[in-house]
Amino acid sequence: MSTPPLPSYAATAAVVAAVVACYRFGVSPAVRTLARHPTPLAVIAGVTAIAPLSLRPSPLPRPLHLFVVSVIALLTWRGATSDYDVTLPIGPQRRDKLLLLFLAVASVAWAAALLAWIAVFCGRLRGWQHHAMMPVRLLKAYLAWFVVTAVLTPAPSNSTAALVLIFGCVSLSHYVKPAWSKAHLAPRPWSWAWDNRTHYLMASAYSWGWARFLPSGKVSRILRRARVVDRPVNILTMVVEAAGLVAFLDGRLLIAILVATALFNLAVALASGILFWENIAANIGLATVFGLLPGTGYETAFGWPAALIAFTMLLLSAADLLWQPWHLGWWDAPFTARIHWQVETVSGAKRGLYNGYMCPYEREFGRVDGYFLTDEPVLHGHLGIVWDQRLRNLLVQARGDPDRLHQLKRTYGRTHRNEERSAEHVAFLTAMFNRLNAGTRKSPLPRWLRHLKAPGGQLYRWGDLPAYRGEEPVRRITVRYEERCYLPETGDFVLLADRVVREIDLNAPMTDLED
Repeated sequence: MSTPPLPSYAATAAVVAAVVACYRFGVSPAVRTLARHPTPLAVIAGVTAIAPLSLRPSPLPRPLHLFVVSVIALLTWRGATSDYDVTLPIGPQRRDKLLLLFLAVASVAWAAALLAWIAVFCGRLRGWQHHAMMPVRLLKAYLAWFVVTAVLTPAPSNSTAALVLIFGCVSLSHYVKPAWSKAHLAPRPWSWAWDNRTHYLMASAYSWGWARFLPSGKVSRILRRARVVDRPVNILTMVVEAAGLVAFLDGRLLIAILVATALFNLAVALASGILFWENIAANIGLATVFGLLPGTGYETAFGWPAALIAFTMLLLSAADLLWQPWHLGWWDAPFTARIHWQVETVSGAKRGLYNGYMCPYEREFGRVDGYFLTDEPVLHGHLGIVWDQRLRNLLVQARGDPDRLHQLKRTYGRTHRNEERSAEHVAFLTAMFNRLNAGTRKSPLPRWLRHLKAPGGQLYRWGDLPAYRGEEPVRRITVRYEERCYLPETGDFVLLADRVVREIDLNAPMTDLED
């Protein structure tokens, strides 16, 4: 593909700038407002404002249109098949899921309906969560591109090239930003790559509840091998994350980098139980679509001028001036403290209440949101991560010694105890399980179709007890605080603390609320 003249790149850059401005100051605020207050009148007004633009022909090539349709379908699958919150009336939730399906179909033929779809998905169905942010931003970017190209009617080649650039930058910014964050963790940009012990993340994930079907001795052997390649893996991680800065020098390079990010997310899932399946699917889709585009008609999406345009967008997004990808930069430590939930059934069986059963709140029950139930000072975030290298070193040097860890908690820890949130949590669990005991339906799918439910993103569904899957009613819920530490010298996983912080007895079932 020959390099176009610079004036052609200028026209593409103008379209990109207009789309980014529309995204930042038009589409994004509109989506945020409608998601927070998704009243029918507000949604209708928002759609009506851009509906006349749908009368103009769209320059969207068929492969890119199929990609947009596939992202809508992907997220609709997630929103429509997630479980009901049984503490709330089921009827309105069922109607929201049906509305999402209707708007998804409408958005395929009528782009203006996509604004309403995003509002319902992000607002009523809680879709605006970390793992779905990138594909939702792709749809917001498409909507902004649709508005700009309908108003300005640029040349088809410039509009297509602009969309390729914007789609690629939205995706890759979610990797460039973490690389930027890792480079700023310590005085030297390479400190994280050289000094982080990434195999601690694997150890913490195992303590947290990932892959606990494997015996601890086998995991220890895996970790001993993994620690040898910490630095090569760290360097490769930062190379893949930062590669987006040069991705638009060539179309084949962009496709290769998108595939590399998908493989990177898959490796993260295998190592830590953090599954960005939405990102994997979106990036594989983008790589496929870019490979299917014709050889001509979007030449200004690649070359050093296009790479400069993309570099500017990626830096602005890293500075939180366009969209705001998460930082995802930290130090891994071998010590973890976590809240665990257990149930006792009417037959006396004890089961682990893991986050997989707690959908649509599987993310909350898979992370750190239970710390408000305990008075213990907490040193770290999800999976034992810390943001201070000195604290990481002190945790490693403590070697699981309770007295040294106690002193570190007193010095560096933070107590999250909150009586109001604790009371709300107990009320939620009580209402949820009383209604499930009374026969309230948890899943929108019939039993014979429940294997078609979209996967979750936090795979911490194992523990010391067998998983509770709703096989019989529950009579008691026990909330426990646990501390575990991986000892790299011996390869042992040590349980340092295990105590009950709350017991919830379920007596009389509450009335089932279907409507």
